[in-house]
Amino acid sequence: MQLEARRLAGITWRVLLALAAGVASGSLLVTGYILVSQDDALVFEGLMLVSAYYGLAIAAFCVPIWLMLAKLEWDRAWAAAALGFLATGTFLLLTDAAGGHVRLHLMRYTFVPYALCGAVAALVTWWVGRRLQRA
Repeated sequence: MQLEARRLAGITWRVLLALAAGVASGSLLVTGYILVSQDDALVFEGLMLVSAYYGLAIAAFCVPIWLMLAKLEWDRAWAAAALGFLATGTFLLLTDAAGGHVRLHLMRYTFVPYALCGAVAALVTWWVGRRLQRA
């Protein structure tokens, strides 16, 4: 029983580390994109924190879908990228419709860069998960 608990703890640690790497990379990409594309002086730490919250919400949405894809043996890089792109795009479009932020309407026209950041974040998650699984 102790060996099984240790194995489960190792799997959980690897999954959480892969998700953290994906959320961090996506947050950095989105923060960088916002800083480059906006003329205003924005605070990096605040943007990074908001991006991380968005990333955590998107990751929580993607994990059950990824488990279903893994059962179908579709757990490949292209599936991770597609899931990251679609989940991020959908999440942004849904929060845009419900949001009250003054400039949030701009995302309706430019959600593609954010969705691409989500695709890259999903690829990072997939890659780190594969590397940790081999270790």
